[in-house]
Amino acid sequence: MSSGGNERGADGDPAPRGPEDLERAEALAEIDEATLPHEMPRNDGRKLLLRLGFSLGFLAILIWRLPDVSLGELLPSPTPATFGWIAAAVLVHVGAYGLQTLRWAEVSDTLGIHLPYKRLFSHLLTGEFVSNALPTSFGGDIVRVVRQGNDAGDFADAFAATSIERLTGWLVLPLLSLTGLLLEPAYRHLGSVTVTVLVVNVATLLALGAILWVAGHERGAGRLVGRAGWRRYLGAVHLGLVAFRHHPGRVTKVLVAGVGFQFLQCVSVWACARALDIPQIGILAVLTFFPPTAVLQNFPLALGGLGVREGVFVFFFGAIGVSNANSISLGLLVYFVFVMASLAGAPSFVSGGFAGTGVRQSRAT
Repeated sequence: MSSGGNERGADGDPAPRGPEDLERAEALAEIDEATLPHEMPRNDGRKLLLRLGFSLGFLAILIWRLPDVSLGELLPSPTPATFGWIAAAVLVHVGAYGLQTLRWAEVSDTLGIHLPYKRLFSHLLTGEFVSNALPTSFGGDIVRVVRQGNDAGDFADAFAATSIERLTGWLVLPLLSLTGLLLEPAYRHLGSVTVTVLVVNVATLLALGAILWVAGHERGAGRLVGRAGWRRYLGAVHLGLVAFRHHPGRVTKVLVAGVGFQFLQCVSVWACARALDIPQIGILAVLTFFPPTAVLQNFPLALGGLGVREGVFVFFFGAIGVSNANSISLGLLVYFVFVMASLAGAPSFVSGGFAGTGVRQSRAT
């Protein structure tokens, strides 16, 4: 795949570093050279308003239709410990972004995109800032693809790196949730809640398996290698998965970083529960119920998962004795913490905008 090295040959092109770089360069030569335009997609105002309306409408239903919920109950009296736990939740969440960057960096290196960790961390924080703090109708992953693509010299490679990095999360989330079920027998006997958790986890794993089969099989995305237009991006994902087959050790590194990232996110949610003084929600409860919540809130219906997350929390945590008001408050606080943590990407966004300020590097030939 792409090479971001600084060594140059006599002709000014980056010098190959070894057989792996030559193999990736040959594979990359099969992909069309056309690149994305140097501009971000425009905001779809109608789509943005629909998602915002869905979120606010769903929250209104939860607050005004549930019998034991009032606006006053959603804002408990804070104490110094409350703010301490919220600050801890934000810091842990930023730390989770650091592990996510490690996962992304390992995927990128496997695909031949060699960029400094600090640079990738800046791109990831910018993407999270766009996703969580800015009113946009497109996600921060697009920002990551464009920024990394500008640095590496190929948007298809960057698309493949971000896509594969994200796909690993869909494996880790169900595994964490199933681990919580195994460690806490009481959660295995919650009727429809337990069934829902199992269905979401199993469906996620099956969907991931189907996606990986199609993307990695020669008769699937492999047929798109060498095609032009959007097809070459799927072809790049196929080549990326093929590269991982030759480096099983890197798969382990990616998964370990992914487990750490998702676990820290669960710790952040647990800290939010401590901030609200919800004794029923321990770390095992978060491990069991937050991963399927994260899966469900990613459906493109709500803005930042707002409304969906709170509704799922009411359903899941209500089964272990948490009041509806506390469940909604927890969902709103988790959203607030996500937004606050994503503000770490504001300086990078201000300095580089959507596309970044890096100089595009030449590709190995």
